[in-house]
Amino acid sequence: MQTSAAEVWAALAWGAVSSVGLLVGAIAGSFSRMPHHAIAMAMSVGAGLLLAAVSLKVAADAVRVAGPMAAAGALLLGAAMFSASNALLARFGAAHRKRCGECVQQPAESQRPGSGVAIAIGNALDAVPEAIVLGIALQDRVVPVVLVIAFSVGNLPEALSSAAGMRLAGRSYAYIFLLWGAIAIGAAVAIAAGYVGFSSLGEAWPPRLQAFGAGALLAMTAETMIPEAVHDSPRFSGSLAAFGFVLLLLVDATTR
Repeated sequence: MQTSAAEVWAALAWGAVSSVGLLVGAIAGSFSRMPHHAIAMAMSVGAGLLLAAVSLKVAADAVRVAGPMAAAGALLLGAAMFSASNALLARFGAAHRKRCGECVQQPAESQRPGSGVAIAIGNALDAVPEAIVLGIALQDRVVPVVLVIAFSVGNLPEALSSAAGMRLAGRSYAYIFLLWGAIAIGAAVAIAAGYVGFSSLGEAWPPRLQAFGAGALLAMTAETMIPEAVHDSPRFSGSLAAFGFVLLLLVDATTR
């Protein structure tokens, strides 16, 4: 299927909308001094949003189109590949890239040389599953507004917590803004590129890639967001995650 320039620009625009939360969160995390409890609460809601997006939209659609066995295999593969990449980056100092620094500190460059690069690569890695999922979802004639909302709002606490942790670790404002600006732009471009690239694939591949992205998103949420949400946080963090889940459920019901 040939893709027109207007469709590419539209995909890029939707990708930019889904990445807005990264920039807002980075700015808020850099200049505000929010306590860990407040950041953990936001992270809980964001985790609930992403879990709802994965289960209600992405994985469910992949199972319906590709079949349960193919979708399950692709989902587990996506989760395994993300976990393996995350474990590798953790060895170079990126394990706590989404921590706000008040409870668990990110390593400073003086403590762990090269950790800044590892953190940058890790945060870029976290954006890849969303680019895969949204690049495929935009192939539908109906714009996946629910996914765009989930990713945009869910990205905000991720960048908020990470940027706050970077400041406490002594990283400069220039580093933080260049990093998150590059990730936001890169994510939008990756979504548009995925939209173009995935349109040339056969019918069997998109749902499998969608399940692969869903698995990576699940692993990302579990390994980088939930630890910050539950560590020394309010005991009702699970209820806040459920609130985020239900919020997306209601948005999905009203946009059908």
